[in-house]
Amino acid sequence: MAHVDMIKKIAIILFLVFSSFIRADLIKFQCFMAGVGDSWGNKPKVLFSLTLGVETKKAIQTLKKGNLEMDLLVTKDHYELGMYTDGTKSKDRFIPVIKLNKETFNIDYAKYMDLVAPITCLKL
Repeated sequence: MAHVDMIKKIAIILFLVFSSFIRADLIKFQCFMAGVGDSWGNKPKVLFSLTLGVETKKAIQTLKKGNLEMDLLVTKDHYELGMYTDGTKSKDRFIPVIKLNKETFNIDYAKYMDLVAPITCLKL
């Protein structure tokens, strides 16, 4: 019986050590438009949420109508959400849909939205 307990302890230790290497970094944001509040004007209205998988190079934009899964390109200044035009996944074959500024957390570019007012994202 002591032999089985020792094997279980070793297995748990190995699992904990290896699981720390497998961890995928996820960054979550809630994005809202400045000056657009709820019906009482108290809180900004959340337009969408973003979940960025830095390790997996995937991103999810969550809207009221559902989720959009996109590719993620991390550049010096931006988190770019969009899609690659082919399987090479080279930077020149990437079509951005949203560009989130890494320093200000503002949306600098949105292909399918009019940026009539700044869209700011809050890192959760």
